[in-house]
Amino acid sequence: MANLKRTREDILTSAIATVHRQGLQSTGLKDLFAVTQASSGSFYNYFPSKDEFAHALIDFQWQQIREDTFEATKELAEDPIARLFLVIDKIEAKHLSEINCAGCLLGNLIVDLVEHNESFRQHLQQIFDDWQALFAELLQAGKAQLSDRVDPDLLAEQILTMLEGVLLMVRLYSDSDRLRRGFNNIRQVVKAALVSQQP
Repeated sequence: MANLKRTREDILTSAIATVHRQGLQSTGLKDLFAVTQASSGSFYNYFPSKDEFAHALIDFQWQQIREDTFEATKELAEDPIARLFLVIDKIEAKHLSEINCAGCLLGNLIVDLVEHNESFRQHLQQIFDDWQALFAELLQAGKAQLSDRVDPDLLAEQILTMLEGVLLMVRLYSDSDRLRRGFNNIRQVVKAALVSQQP
């Protein structure tokens, strides 16, 4: 029986695994009601439409990533480059813990949603711009450790692009060793940008 007292966060949290695994377009409203144990009235109270639910899920997932990686490492390292490596480590650990190797939910939603409605393209662009900006912020703060030839903003773009590429290929191959190799390649790109690594 549906739980009429499910909160907005309850619904989003309980829907993530299903949407992550099978995509939002392939997940019907009945599926969402079932997996979230929310009545249709409760669901629509928070999300007037499936598109509104999708936008909320995008924001919720980005909040989780930000808190679990960038926010969680603030107290662990004062050095911005050391913190960048911790962020990379945390993202890798999160995906290694996901047995089904479902890739990045936000990356998956690019393929799933951007052709469905232009508002999703704009929303996801903003999210990925914000993600890239957080990488760039750490690199800018640690610029003294970077080679003069390195543009922190372009390196941030490269890190995010590599990260999403790795997670997409891991979803295809469902191979944790491939994930580890991909994240090691990301670390090598950052290390190669450091002054201490220059000949």
